[in-house]
Amino acid sequence: MAAVIALEHTRMRPGTVAEALLAWTQAVLPGSVDRIGPGCMCPECCGDAPRRRLEQALIALPRWAKPHLYALILPIDRRFLARTPPDPHASPEWPWWQQRR
Repeated sequence: MAAVIALEHTRMRPGTVAEALLAWTQAVLPGSVDRIGPGCMCPECCGDAPRRRLEQALIALPRWAKPHLYALILPIDRRFLARTPPDPHASPEWPWWQQRR
């Protein structure tokens, strides 16, 4: 993905997107963001920060490159949505992933 590499070398640190994708996957697949795997309690790598970084990358990418990254993120997002209920106390101004429990 040349567009991601270009983005990482101009507006992000190299490897940021891959690290965020891995961290979001590891946070979501075992259960939910609230049930983080053993040994990690860092909100920067296991909380919503990885999904926030992915969203920032999606926004910054050129239109033609967004679907390629989103195709990697979508299955993880779907799993997260399937395993977390909506938070009735969440603000509608928060990103969708923060509106989940």
